[in-house]
Amino acid sequence: MSNQLGRLVTVPVREVWTHEANHFTPWLALSENIKLLGETLDLGEIEVEGTEKDVGRFSADIVARDERGAFVLIENQLEATDHRHLGQILTYLAGLEGDPTIVWIATKFLEEHRAAIDWLNTNTNDRFDFFGIEMEVLKIGESAPAPRFNVVAKPNDWSRSVRSAARQVGGVVLADRHRLRMAYWASFGDFLKARQSDFKIRRANKDHWFQFRIGRSGFNLNALISTHKHWLGVELYMPDDAAKTTFRALEMQKEAIEREFGEPLDWQELPGKKASRIALYRSDTDPSDEKLREEQHRWMLEKMDAFKRMFANRVKLLPAARLAESDEDEE
Repeated sequence: MSNQLGRLVTVPVREVWTHEANHFTPWLALSENIKLLGETLDLGEIEVEGTEKDVGRFSADIVARDERGAFVLIENQLEATDHRHLGQILTYLAGLEGDPTIVWIATKFLEEHRAAIDWLNTNTNDRFDFFGIEMEVLKIGESAPAPRFNVVAKPNDWSRSVRSAARQVGGVVLADRHRLRMAYWASFGDFLKARQSDFKIRRANKDHWFQFRIGRSGFNLNALISTHKHWLGVELYMPDDAAKTTFRALEMQKEAIEREFGEPLDWQELPGKKASRIALYRSDTDPSDEKLREEQHRWMLEKMDAFKRMFANRVKLLPAARLAESDEDEE
């Protein structure tokens, strides 16, 4: 057996993409390439919504959504980082809603800009996440060039969450139920990570639900807890189903879905509301009891996996409709 090894060679990025906007951005927006970026950043599946989209005074290179339905804004540079792009990123803070992730890609990150990303992750509102990525292209011998995303700056998953639990929000100390929920979702996040689940929790959450994507905009897979009424739940949530067309299309398959699922589900059309849901609840278990969490987490992950199996393909096959994200009322 020969011990001869190939030599890894760096290829100038401008030999692969001569123009940032015309070549690199369209390349990155392709599904297989944005998937590679999502895997590198541990964001899971990313769905591109558009390129060169207006955000405030500037045009963002790529606007996408992560598995939670939150914005992922990507700013590209086929050169070293500069102050102008840092200024654009700061402008984006005022133009995005929800819990956005901002990704700055460049061929070289200057130390002052890497430090700026670290500072933003440490000191800005907890709902923002910032990544700094150095882009390079490599090949071995005469092989095709291969892209590599090197993460040089990223958020610390829970460090800001711990601080936010201790600080005041709007001048009012977090309620006990909010602290309990944050602890629960942090515990569930560790559980998912330990089992290498495709579902991930990357930030603190004080709400009684946590939202995951199921593969199509307008449909959310939610995990739910009630520390007051002592129950857990998993649901397929359709936030913009005012005409109830998507709910009724799925309800026509109710018998087959429940037979395949193995137990009855709670079909809630929610008349008079914009949303609909299909849910499964488990009563008489207290999410605030830490001794019960391991078993609760197993149940929740099992049902989330089952919901994804039952509904992921079904919702993709439904006719196109006007679907939009919506916030659920807090418990």
